[in-house]
Amino acid sequence: MKKTLLTIVTGLFFAGIFTVSSGFQTKTTQKEVNPPEGLITIPDNVNTILQNKCFDCHNSKSESMKAKMKLKIDHLATLKKKKIISKLDNIAEAVEEKDMPPKKFLKKYPEQALTDEEAKTLIDWANNTADELMK
Repeated sequence: MKKTLLTIVTGLFFAGIFTVSSGFQTKTTQKEVNPPEGLITIPDNVNTILQNKCFDCHNSKSESMKAKMKLKIDHLATLKKKKIISKLDNIAEAVEEKDMPPKKFLKKYPEQALTDEEAKTLIDWANNTADELMK
């Protein structure tokens, strides 16, 4: 009986489900992910573009594994500073080279093409934000 209980408690502990109680406070053994506050700011105009033209493919629940692996907009703020800079550089480059949205995708959904103004807005935001993070 003791051995079975120990096995169950050990399994729950390693699964991150078991909690350790200390008085009235309860602490969980599972680590919480706290995104870095204040590292990046996405202005409303940029957020609108990202939501309308990028988010359908580049999010953590996307059906496109390739797009999901390259960028998850909904997880951008949870990355470390160096990784955020890298992702911002990739955004600026992909938009500048007109690799995003992909031509194959645009054949099917031409309305998803970035206007010149939207492209410039994304590029400027990504470059300026990366520059600020490198200071």
